[in-house]
Amino acid sequence: MPPSPLRVLLLMSVIAPFMAAMAQRPGGGGRPVNGRIYGKVIDAVSGKGAEFATVTLFAGVRDSVVTGAMVRGNGDFLLEPVPGGRYRLQVSFLGYRAIEQAVEVTREKPEVDMGNLKLEADAGVLQEATVVREKSPMQMLVDRRVFNVDKDLAARGGSGVDVMKNVPGLSVDVEGNVEMRGARPQILVDGRPSSLTLEQIPAEEIERVEVITNPSVIFDANSTGGIINVVLKKSTKPGYSGQLQAGVGTNDRYQAGGNINLREGRWGFNLSANYNDGTNVTDGLTLRTDLAQGLPTGTFEQDTDSRSGRRMFGGRFGVDVQVSNRSVLSVSQGVRFHDMSGCERQAFENRTATGQVSSYGTQVNDSESDTRSLTSQLAFRHKGPKEGKEWSVDLTYNRWDRDSDSRFDLRRFIADGGPDTTTPRIQDNLGGSYYDQWSFQFDMADPLSERSKLEYGVKSNLKWDRTWLDVLLTTPQAPMGELDSALTNDYRITDLINAAYVNWTRTLTERWSLQAGLRFEQTWFETELIGKDQVFSYKYPDGGQDLLKALFPAVYLVHRWPGTLRELQVNFSRKIDRPRFWQIMPFIMFSDARNVRIGNPGLAPEMNNMAEVNHLLPFWKGKASWLTSAFGRYTEDVITGYSTPLATDSTVLLNTFVNGSHSVTAGWENVLKVEPLQGLQFTLSGTAQYLDVALSSANGGERNQGFLWNAKLLVNYRLPKDWSVQVNGEYEGPRIQPQGRTLEQYGVDLSVGKDITRRLNAVVSVNDVFFTRRWGNTVETAFFEQETYRRREMRFVRFTLTWKFGEQNSSIFRRRQPQRDANDGGGMEM
Repeated sequence: MPPSPLRVLLLMSVIAPFMAAMAQRPGGGGRPVNGRIYGKVIDAVSGKGAEFATVTLFAGVRDSVVTGAMVRGNGDFLLEPVPGGRYRLQVSFLGYRAIEQAVEVTREKPEVDMGNLKLEADAGVLQEATVVREKSPMQMLVDRRVFNVDKDLAARGGSGVDVMKNVPGLSVDVEGNVEMRGARPQILVDGRPSSLTLEQIPAEEIERVEVITNPSVIFDANSTGGIINVVLKKSTKPGYSGQLQAGVGTNDRYQAGGNINLREGRWGFNLSANYNDGTNVTDGLTLRTDLAQGLPTGTFEQDTDSRSGRRMFGGRFGVDVQVSNRSVLSVSQGVRFHDMSGCERQAFENRTATGQVSSYGTQVNDSESDTRSLTSQLAFRHKGPKEGKEWSVDLTYNRWDRDSDSRFDLRRFIADGGPDTTTPRIQDNLGGSYYDQWSFQFDMADPLSERSKLEYGVKSNLKWDRTWLDVLLTTPQAPMGELDSALTNDYRITDLINAAYVNWTRTLTERWSLQAGLRFEQTWFETELIGKDQVFSYKYPDGGQDLLKALFPAVYLVHRWPGTLRELQVNFSRKIDRPRFWQIMPFIMFSDARNVRIGNPGLAPEMNNMAEVNHLLPFWKGKASWLTSAFGRYTEDVITGYSTPLATDSTVLLNTFVNGSHSVTAGWENVLKVEPLQGLQFTLSGTAQYLDVALSSANGGERNQGFLWNAKLLVNYRLPKDWSVQVNGEYEGPRIQPQGRTLEQYGVDLSVGKDITRRLNAVVSVNDVFFTRRWGNTVETAFFEQETYRRREMRFVRFTLTWKFGEQNSSIFRRRQPQRDANDGGGMEM
């Protein structure tokens, strides 16, 4: 079948026809720099402070707004926090000539004093004018990408999962899990672990998403797939600001929410609340051929139709207080609720090798679950009198619990229409799970000299998890029901990780810098099967053994071309990837007449050695930038999917996770951002990978290898009369697995927005315009061949209305100046 135009267009991102020299920013891969830029703005004639002047910080040579502030009555202004990088600082005020200066925030110099900036009157611009600057949807740095969610029309009214679908380099599977370069990244919320899933975080609460492909030793070693840091909205400007949002869509989708940020003097407050409700109708298909000595013995075909409902609501509250000029204390509390229900009807048919129907039937799966999550955080940050010296300490508590109830009702009939004597078979599952997680972290940054800095810290993470499942089977042989001892489980999981790190950064020359670090992590993981006298556990290190599984070095060599944003980075690191909770939980997550999917509590972590070469090249007078990355990864004890006939019934396929022998990955990733016209921006991204993965000898020793690729296209166009259009397209090619491969997946989303007023905006979005998105795989073994697919959600249309409000003066209680009106920048937007 010839490739579609969409696939050809997306393939261009992987085979970009141009190459260029390479460069990098100092300190790449390290902890994000939280810098400060401050100074004073005064009238050039009177020498008095230019109160209410606007200070705006732009990224590099582009018009991407990073942050901004209003000048206070005495002329002072302060911008914080400011990530490390090179910026343009602009001071503007009605009736004055704008001031623009270059400024740079680095790890070596995180605080910049701009001195006194003098504004001169300009009679030519005294007439009323309004200037609107658009924040770029994405900022690219050599070691990370920053995706600004506020400019993403397709995510309006959605969740964090909808945001991740549009971030270059990321992909989302049928369960809503995020992948990057074929691995699962660590998800952080405001730089810390959280009990929240991405689906529980409303898109309107997210300010930006930071993607780091190969983090330094400052981050957890459990970051093989990189790090995704979800930064929630939190204003640092004096005054108040916020928004209210409501949405409605097909499939009974309803959404409402709001947030407000308030800052006065040394105190800051933020509050948000959200509600989301919807119904999802999906379908699926399974085709299976049973084999004996390579010859077909029968076939199985199943059609699935499902209807599910979900309801999510919750909120968060936070307080910041500036204890002193150098110390800030923060307290935050978040709580979320997630209720789900579903009904799935499966119609199946079994045929003999000659094609005759041997049996047929239905299975109806009903399920309900209630999930609650809570996150509490206490943080303190102090800056020393020595420039660049600071330390921080925080304590985070996460609580998550879920109750679940499901029923699988199987009815099977033989070919002549008579009932199967083994059915009806009714399986009732009643279970639950909860965990408590405590995380303590201390970080210190100490500049040793103007050219070097030492960072060190410690972290302890303790998690107690309890999971139980009672399975009651009702069959003709047991009409009153009996407990299935094989599927009934009660687990207690203890997960303790203690870590310490040291990271050294040195500027070698004007162009070169080096960062080297070492992280030590002590891991203890134990799963106890209560009532069955079974324990699965591992310790790294265990006495003097497995010491190498507790040491994680990282080295970054950086080159910069002075006077440009062109940068080069070469890095190496060692990581660990621990199993996710859904890979361990013994819950039956997906089941039909011939398939059962369940977690494996005996999974061990996989060890990874990773290397990268990244190059960021701006060109076309700042209208375009190209980020290219070559990467490799060797994985031991690779965690992978595994399928085998069920021991008690060979006609049923058991799908689970196991530790394979190893895998080798090599790839090339490209992100190309071009702005050919004012208001029109293309972002084309793609990754090509080679994968070689093998199972262990205990699991059959199967091995598979091959190439895979994926690509994304994001088009943003700001039209006249305050209209805007966004198109998102994606393609994911088949991915190699030890026993087969995944199916290709592709789709297109379309969104149209209109700024009704400066504060009121409306967006209409269509998800999966051509209704092509589906996830599945093929499995090939000596016993069977199977192809299956499911959809995550059906095509839907969503309408979202957003109203922004706020007044960002130097003081909330200051009396409004009579000469200012709604057009001079006193509102929410600059």
